Amino acid sequence: MMIAQKTDRGLRLREDGLHGVRPALVSTRSAGRRTLWGLGLICGWFLAFELATVSSKGADGTVPSVYNQDVARFERLVTSYVAELRIEGIQGLSHLKHWLAEEALIGRLRDPSEAVRCAAVDALCRLGTTRSVPPLIRLMDHPQWHTRRRVHLALQRMTARDLGDQRQAWQAWWDEGTFESRQSELLAALTTDTANADSQPTRAAALRALVHLADVSAEQPVVRLLDAPPQPPLSEDERRYAIEVLERIGTEHSIPVLARQRRDSAAWALGRIGGDEAEQALLNFPLTLPTLMNLDRLHSEKCGPMVPRLVPRMGLVTYRSQPDDLHAPPTPIQRVSANLIRRSGAGDQLVQAVLAELEATSDPDNPRPAPEPPEHLRELMVRFREELRPGFVRNDGVTTSQPLTALSLVADDPALADRLIPLLRHPAFVARIYVAMTLANLNAAEATPEIVQIIREGYEFSDAATLVSGKHFDQSQTVRWRGFLCMALGRLGGQQTRLVLEELAADPGQFRDIRYGAVVGLSEIGSPESLPVLHQIAQQDLVWMIRDTARLAIEDIQIKIRAKTL
Repeated sequence: MMIAQKTDRGLRLREDGLHGVRPALVSTRSAGRRTLWGLGLICGWFLAFELATVSSKGADGTVPSVYNQDVARFERLVTSYVAELRIEGIQGLSHLKHWLAEEALIGRLRDPSEAVRCAAVDALCRLGTTRSVPPLIRLMDHPQWHTRRRVHLALQRMTARDLGDQRQAWQAWWDEGTFESRQSELLAALTTDTANADSQPTRAAALRALVHLADVSAEQPVVRLLDAPPQPPLSEDERRYAIEVLERIGTEHSIPVLARQRRDSAAWALGRIGGDEAEQALLNFPLTLPTLMNLDRLHSEKCGPMVPRLVPRMGLVTYRSQPDDLHAPPTPIQRVSANLIRRSGAGDQLVQAVLAELEATSDPDNPRPAPEPPEHLRELMVRFREELRPGFVRNDGVTTSQPLTALSLVADDPALADRLIPLLRHPAFVARIYVAMTLANLNAAEATPEIVQIIREGYEFSDAATLVSGKHFDQSQTVRWRGFLCMALGRLGGQQTRLVLEELAADPGQFRDIRYGAVVGLSEIGSPESLPVLHQIAQQDLVWMIRDTARLAIEDIQIKIRAKTL
């Protein structure tokens, strides 16, 4: 049967039982509130009541970038009355490398919460400039040791100095120097062997400090350092620091040398500098998440030829190597890929090709050939067709059904609901899951009755049944998939939907995947009216994962209440 695999990525679909965990994320609160926006490793975990979704078109018909959407969201969170949300906002702006957030972060150095202050110090250690140094020095007298220690480490990193843990020494050094003298000293360390000099920073430390203390006059020396490698050659860390200097202060003059770096750090630098030349450079970079993120940031419309490579990166609920965790919001790689596909004008072609394949295979007793897809999608669709057979079909080791994930993320025309609703009963189980998710993302409330009916039909086997893996084509008798339809109902929302999900979640006679999916759906709706049912489930359900998911849903709703009432 399909089950959740217990991994650090959370609940993943497998075929031999219901086990798994809600992912353990970076925690910054005593009670374990999840706050993370990792970049470079970006994961897409957010509070249940403010989910990140695939971009919809704005009033002017444009598709907003994931970067701009999430920066706006994190800026709101930084001003929240709830400390946990302020921390999430600070961490998010830091990991997105939003340099313009510096003033807001400086303001959080006076936050009454020690955890928020420490998060602000850490973020300024990444985003701070000369404006941040004086307020950080003032914090060296803070009565709490954790705050003072964080500040000391931040000042060491930002200035390439270690003047101890006394404010007076730091203040005297800062007052005695000028911006020009400090920058000149750091630039001199780039070309002078200072590794053995006690009073001078190493080249690596100087580059790291220049990320914070340089202005545009340092651009050409850093460009020359990257363009004509010195002796000894730059280490990988030194190269990354040099690129980050150009990310903060670079102009169009830095683009040629950045274009030759073909690294994730250079992708961020090009995304911040912007312009046609930067976009063209990014189009030649490896298709990593930072590359795609910054192409989206630049509102690139030139990614149509990439569609056959973008779709397989979107993951799938049955693919453990690159899963699509449907109990969580869409990941950044999914969101930026969907944006780039839609903005390129290739979205409608892709959606129509996937729908044509689904409709051609919807009646196994009367199959019909699908219309010929566009040439650039032909190989993708031919491989996709292999997994549209009845039941649960997945090729060993890989999967070719990612066009279903793309359908759910790229489709944006509500008129598609009339074609999608009959496909909820497609003979391929995974197709049913993604058709439901597509309808949910289209806010197709008219699909709710059919989805509820399918869920209530249940399975023909006992809830305790466990048989062999379903990936071997003809052995999928006990695959569980209806729980994902409960998650789709949660995305659709609404009062009646909430009542249905509460009933399903609290019924001990329901199948475990349906109970779990209903709890996830209630978490997505996030209504305080669901708290009594969720408390009951958290205490009484026989499956620990369902109890734990209910507890997390309660926490999300309670934070939502606090955020609105404080």
